[in-house]
Amino acid sequence: MKKINKIILLVTVVVFVTIIFTKCATQQNATSTESTSFAKGVPEYVLQKSGAQLWAESCIRCHNTASPATFSDTEWDVAIKHMEIRAQLTKVEAEKVLEFLKSAN
Repeated sequence: MKKINKIILLVTVVVFVTIIFTKCATQQNATSTESTSFAKGVPEYVLQKSGAQLWAESCIRCHNTASPATFSDTEWDVAIKHMEIRAQLTKVEAEKVLEFLKSAN
């Protein structure tokens, strides 16, 4: 009788543990699938930096930045043309920086 009780207890424990592990694994898979499918349906947005942010980040790397009022609009046009290549700015970024400098001039 004791041997039968031990076997029943052992089988019960094994079944219980199997159910628990199976349930946990199923919940993890459902969660990761949900987040993946959610990410696929959401459009990706990229925050764009302002001209002032680009100016501060790009120009300060190599030299002290001058006040936007230091140069005229024409002088900034020339400076940005040269610095677009040296600072590795895209055309759009260079235009944003130039727009900022002219508006703050």
